[in-house]
Amino acid sequence: MKFLLSKIWFGSFVLIFSFTMGSCSTSISQKVAPIHLDDIHIIATNEEATVAFFEKHFGAREMAHPGERFDLVRFLSLKWQGPTITITPIGPYDDLPAERNQRWIDAKIILPKSEKTHPVYGIKWLAVATPSLKKARLELLEGGIKISENAVSLPLEPTIPAFSVFGPDGIEILIVERPEFEFDDAKYAIDHVQFLVKDVKITQKLFEEVFAAKPFQYETKSIGMQVADAKLILSEPEAFGMNQKEVSPRRAEGTIRIGFDHLGFLFRDVKAAVVQAETKGYAPIFQPTRYIYKNKPTVYTFTAFSLPEEFNIEMVQAEGRIGPHSYYIDQN
Repeated sequence: MKFLLSKIWFGSFVLIFSFTMGSCSTSISQKVAPIHLDDIHIIATNEEATVAFFEKHFGAREMAHPGERFDLVRFLSLKWQGPTITITPIGPYDDLPAERNQRWIDAKIILPKSEKTHPVYGIKWLAVATPSLKKARLELLEGGIKISENAVSLPLEPTIPAFSVFGPDGIEILIVERPEFEFDDAKYAIDHVQFLVKDVKITQKLFEEVFAAKPFQYETKSIGMQVADAKLILSEPEAFGMNQKEVSPRRAEGTIRIGFDHLGFLFRDVKAAVVQAETKGYAPIFQPTRYIYKNKPTVYTFTAFSLPEEFNIEMVQAEGRIGPHSYYIDQN
């Protein structure tokens, strides 16, 4: 009898221990894995014109700020609960202290050019989905947008219809036909972000170990990865018929490049995510920092990691929010 009771007790202990450890493991993984692509950040020479471009041609709506509004940033969403396109003007900014503006005062500003003639490592294009390519093409042409390439072959999906346009400051936007998507009342939705990288395997490894990326498709010189709710495509220059010698480095000392500036992923616990990254040998550019605006702490804690291509991927924690921006600015 004692043996039977001991066996039952031991079995219960193992079951409880396993359940507890499983719960802890789930809790920990939730802290260190990204929840949402929160920020496709663009630095624009003309903030108002860039916001108007996405609103007019792609049906974007401006999202409300959590807490006090930042005058130096605008949040746009093409589709409810989708990734946010963040627009920031060229600095310096009146609301930041002098030491944080110094980089703008000292820097030479580099304006983006067509990547077909002047390729640069980092984000090559932002792809947006539409239910009808024919309708999208007609509406964009009627709206005064020039088509830069009538038929674009996607590195991993060469049979999917797509064309490209150049937006403000020469940023490349790809229009992809996805009739199977659920657009609800949106005209467009974020489809994927295309990167131009030096070495697919090295950049892939960083995304996997720091941002919990899950690869879903491989091709020669290209890979598709799912990071939270975002689809990222990494391709080496050869996937586009280019030579690596033709591709310029993203950064030069004392310069700031206009256009796609960084991606930011939302986390529940940025500090826990950084600790895990450091155990795997990856150091952040700076330790998690509470963002200060107008001399007051904001809801944001953030840090950033640099890809081998010198393109930054941020980790962002927003106090009181564990999902996409939920309110349009015209609802407040």
